[in-house]
Amino acid sequence: MDGANKARRERWMKRAEAAYQQMFEGNSEEELVTLTQRENMALLIGKELTNFLLEEHVATDPAAKPQEASTACCPKCGQPGILPSKTSKALEERTMTTRAGQIRIQRQRWKCPKCRIIFFSARQSIGLGD
Repeated sequence: MDGANKARRERWMKRAEAAYQQMFEGNSEEELVTLTQRENMALLIGKELTNFLLEEHVATDPAAKPQEASTACCPKCGQPGILPSKTSKALEERTMTTRAGQIRIQRQRWKCPKCRIIFFSARQSIGLGD
């Protein structure tokens, strides 16, 4: 297991442990009395864990920061994009709405000189616009 994967697993284990404690330890006896209260808490915790997994998995996608513009094509005309500026090295953070809720992802911005639009490199790889 490489260092990045090990660190990601450790973050997951901390989240899972916190989720377990939230459900079963502390004030849960007073707060979680009815089945509806228990179900709501379990669904909330599940959503948080799902969002973590999605954010982490999407972050490993090589399309987040393609090495070549030819892999980042304009969604309108299909031509390879160019970087908006030579100094724009940082990935831009975006909020995406998924079935599990909102997640934050980071992606390289690209510019299409023909269509004069800005787009993000992971459009096809994460299934946007399907």
